[in-house]
Amino acid sequence: MKKIAFLSPTGTFDNGAEISIFYLMKVLKAEGYQVINVAPASFPHLEKSYREQFATIDVPVFFLPRNKWWWEEAPGLTYGTAGERAASYRDNIAQIRQLLVSEKVDLLITNTVNMFQGAVAAACEDLPHFWLIHEFPENEFAYYLDKLDFVAENSEAVFAVKGQLTTDLQQKLPSKVVRSFIPYTEVSATTPQKGQQRRIVSVGRLTPRKNQLELLEAYHRLSEPRPPLVFIGAWDDEYKKKVDAFIRSHHLKDVSFTGGKADPWVEVKDQDLCVLPSAMETFGLVYAEALLKGVPVIFSDNPGHLSAYDHFGGGHLYPSGDIAALQKQLTAVLADFPQAVTLAKKQAKSAREKYQPAIAYGAILEGLQTDLPYQPKPLRHLAAVLSLNEEKSRLTRTEKRVRQFSNRGKAWLKRRFGNSDS
Repeated sequence: MKKIAFLSPTGTFDNGAEISIFYLMKVLKAEGYQVINVAPASFPHLEKSYREQFATIDVPVFFLPRNKWWWEEAPGLTYGTAGERAASYRDNIAQIRQLLVSEKVDLLITNTVNMFQGAVAAACEDLPHFWLIHEFPENEFAYYLDKLDFVAENSEAVFAVKGQLTTDLQQKLPSKVVRSFIPYTEVSATTPQKGQQRRIVSVGRLTPRKNQLELLEAYHRLSEPRPPLVFIGAWDDEYKKKVDAFIRSHHLKDVSFTGGKADPWVEVKDQDLCVLPSAMETFGLVYAEALLKGVPVIFSDNPGHLSAYDHFGGGHLYPSGDIAALQKQLTAVLADFPQAVTLAKKQAKSAREKYQPAIAYGAILEGLQTDLPYQPKPLRHLAAVLSLNEEKSRLTRTEKRVRQFSNRGKAWLKRRFGNSDS
């Protein structure tokens, strides 16, 4: 049986890519595959929680220190100089190569298009490589359109989230077959606990992409008395400031925030209406979870939500960005809430039949069971250069001397002239 290494994007469970592929690894373990996970190092408490979660499915995690884990052009914080980041990339490639050899890995799978180190390491070791793509090439992820030739040339198989993303990428990669998968997560069959009052809830981190301000706009337009509105999830600080400012300026009452929760659905009660106003999703994992829990849900028609809707059916769509339409949907569903609950429970049964690991990951499992033709990659000719650790190279020593000289100069200027930075 094959031994598979996964290259993970964040080393945290605050995003759909990590959550869904955790369950793919769980399925693979149950099928008899050996699995290891390689992730970027972060903070000790996050690493501990992440490692403990993978221990429940007997998958070891190898954390690698890095300057930047994603492509240089990808979103995210950037540390160090360009030379230091290049050295860090090469160091990570060398470490991944060492793991592939020491762990006797047969296949490497990169989980999201945002990392390239795994593809390079696999090419250097003459190992097959799969790519799983979760992101539409738009907005902050538009940068990877320029990388698709690299993706195609350095993978035996490319898999994208089912629906519009697969369609879009297949058009952009006509020479490569783009297969589909469905992001999967386990949702308990327990029904929501009894609630004391009718509420509107929104599950997910407060971010511009999740677009909770659109819900607040529609909520503000509802006739009084309005039901309580509860946001379940952590937040990006800058976006939370905008949300708070809107609440204050419109004198909204009964709006509350739970903060991050290990299981957000514990917070959802049987009297709740879930609203998901995301501006963009790749598939709509939270929408799927709401359906599976039998919770009435209103959701925007972004491409990812539409892909999930095509698979599941169910719920109440509104045109993304159309606040009047969202207000109308809220009013209609709240006015006939018992019927909405009855329909949601009926749809939950159908959704569970369509949402099984064998269906969600069918194409990936088939790809693993098939001996896909392996073509040696031209990158292998640069194996020594691509994974050269330049920690003590002339370039790095020069940069270090320049920084030391600059710091000594600034210290002398400060002693001589006070706080001058000139």
